[in-house]
Amino acid sequence: MSTLTLIDYDAGNLASLEGALERLGFSYVRAASPDQAAASGPVVLPGVGHFETAQRSLRERGWWSELPGLVAGGRPLLGICLGLQLLAEGSEEAPGIPGLGLIPGLVRRLGPGVKVPNMGWCQARQARPHPALPDASGAWLYFVHSYALEPTDDTLLVAEHGRPFAAAEARGSVMGFQPHPEKSGPDGLRLLRAALTWMGAAAPEAPCS
Repeated sequence: MSTLTLIDYDAGNLASLEGALERLGFSYVRAASPDQAAASGPVVLPGVGHFETAQRSLRERGWWSELPGLVAGGRPLLGICLGLQLLAEGSEEAPGIPGLGLIPGLVRRLGPGVKVPNMGWCQARQARPHPALPDASGAWLYFVHSYALEPTDDTLLVAEHGRPFAAAEARGSVMGFQPHPEKSGPDGLRLLRAALTWMGAAAPEAPCS
């Protein structure tokens, strides 16, 4: 049984995500620094707020320098919302501030011609199949964001707000969700469960409802 490591770096309220993990039956530890992480198993990088502020907080806690090595050593990594954006090469929200570079691409502002931030439900469609996820075409997922990655060959799910954007990405053992799956009802919980199970977390005995 693999215990999840949930990174806690003061960049978002973890209560809803912890509630979802408990509902799904996953064992996890909350880790403010790498020395508090589980010895093995997936690492989850959540996040809300500003790109530069989150990057600075991860640096101060030692996570920024640790995460690339963990991934290189085979640890799966899941980014959620701002956590996905931090996996990219950088963001227009913070020019000159590098991302982790674990997923290629630059995070760009949504639009034009739409209200930003995008707060609410958007329908997803499958961009390409992946062994981690069921086909989520038609699923309504909950988003709160102003920036997003543009679709690339690494994009699994696409949604649209002014333009198409990446709703889920994957490269190797690294994956990310732009929506909040823990706030996206049964469809979101199915995606979260499938991703973490694929990453090696102990699978719940029964599917979520």
